[in-house]
Amino acid sequence: MRSKLLVDAYVESLVGIFSLRVPGVGPTICSMAPEMVVESSFSRSHLILDTKRVLERIARSGTALATTFDQITMAFVAAMWDTLTSHAHYAAISTKPDVQFFRHLRNACAHGGRWNLNSLKYQAQWRTKQLSMAYQGEVVFGGLLKHGDVIQIFTDIDKTYFEGTPST
Repeated sequence: MRSKLLVDAYVESLVGIFSLRVPGVGPTICSMAPEMVVESSFSRSHLILDTKRVLERIARSGTALATTFDQITMAFVAAMWDTLTSHAHYAAISTKPDVQFFRHLRNACAHGGRWNLNSLKYQAQWRTKQLSMAYQGEVVFGGLLKHGDVIQIFTDIDKTYFEGTPST
């Protein structure tokens, strides 16, 4: 699967986000890795994360888990869209109903997590989900789609257009 690394990174991110909120995990992480360093190519510009402070900030923020899931999911959708549009046969598959559905999903993620349907020039359908203008302005996750659907659409598109020869 061409997008496997992206899917794996998404799942790992969600597990990490969820784990940080499990009681008892924070102190364990702090004792094992009091600092986490993300290196920069510039000297003395590394991002040094003080684990305890990061965890305290998460606890104080009161940000709902669903909001954090929304943010990481929207970033993942954008990355997967970039992978799809770089496909050698993108022009031939761009008007397929599942690709159109995914295009509108990507646009919604770029517009605050709400469907932003100026028009539906082509059919936009994935599995049993079909977009219509009635969804304009509605939230994406918690409405027509759930967070777990994202992995399914990516897997379907990957199997259809990356693992085989696309039908044009």
